[in-house]
Amino acid sequence: MKEEIVMSVLYITEAGATVGFTGGRIVVRKNKQVLQELPVIKLEQIVAVGNINITPAVVAYCLRAGVEVSYLSSPGHFAGRLQPEYSRNVIPRQRQFARAAEADFMLTTAKAIVTGKLRNMMAMIKRQRRLRGEDGGPLAELAAILPRVEKAMTTDSLYGYEGSASAAYFKSFRVALRGDWVFDTRNYHPPPDTVNAILSLGYTLLYKDLHAAISIVGLDPYLGCFHKPRQGHACLASDLMEEHRAVLIDRMVLTALNKRVISQPDFQQEPDGRFRLSKTAFKKFLGLYADAINEPNYYPPLSRKLQYRHLIEHQVRHYSRVLTGEDPRYRPYDADAAL
Repeated sequence: MKEEIVMSVLYITEAGATVGFTGGRIVVRKNKQVLQELPVIKLEQIVAVGNINITPAVVAYCLRAGVEVSYLSSPGHFAGRLQPEYSRNVIPRQRQFARAAEADFMLTTAKAIVTGKLRNMMAMIKRQRRLRGEDGGPLAELAAILPRVEKAMTTDSLYGYEGSASAAYFKSFRVALRGDWVFDTRNYHPPPDTVNAILSLGYTLLYKDLHAAISIVGLDPYLGCFHKPRQGHACLASDLMEEHRAVLIDRMVLTALNKRVISQPDFQQEPDGRFRLSKTAFKKFLGLYADAINEPNYYPPLSRKLQYRHLIEHQVRHYSRVLTGEDPRYRPYDADAAL
């Protein structure tokens, strides 16, 4: 079996750093000091955090080679992306917009997305030793919601079921946390505690990668079927990241907090009450995410392992084939089937 070539994402967090070319390598410098470097042949994505200067030569190369460049604000919020040439295959986008007018298709696909999210929440709960063998509780609550999702008649009812499922799931997440972490429930406008803050950061990184994968495949990231459209929100990216939240981000965050890879002193509280990671801890978290997104996971449709970032792209391509009718219906990634 042919192995995947391991590609790299270059995260740049040093404010005032400059990204340039030197001898076939991408080199990050600040005050003439080399901070990072990477052969261009292995470069898959650049993530610039805060005030980073990317030279025109690097921008031109990234556009030519199809290398994604994403920008995050210094607190870790998604700010935007440099997009290489858009896919020349217009058919998937035509079908995407045509299918948006098909109420049955939109509801059926939204139900599949919510079902995938719930099933992977359940898979996450089952993997936590402290909850295995528990009678009733969040796992039973999620199991009871699943048939209601299947019978839902409107997207609004799906929002209600998804909200109830998330509330049940995060009860188990709270139980699985060890130590003195404060976490009552999932809340993100703004995150009221350190656990919510680090979850939000993880979801931002995942959203960024879904946004990139959707653009690579050639779909419109702003036209989804579950999340309600709003200005500046890539609804399809939010839709297709739902099945990955628990098994990728929540698992990574829970491990990092329970093993004290990230600890309470790593957080700073802003004057407005928001929490953010210190500069050193932020770099550490980016490393954790890079490890998680590049980790090989078994992908049942292909009967082999893929780096998780490529697994995500395959799921987006599957969604595109559903739009064009090549695949009959959307099937979210099933973490249980991958075990």
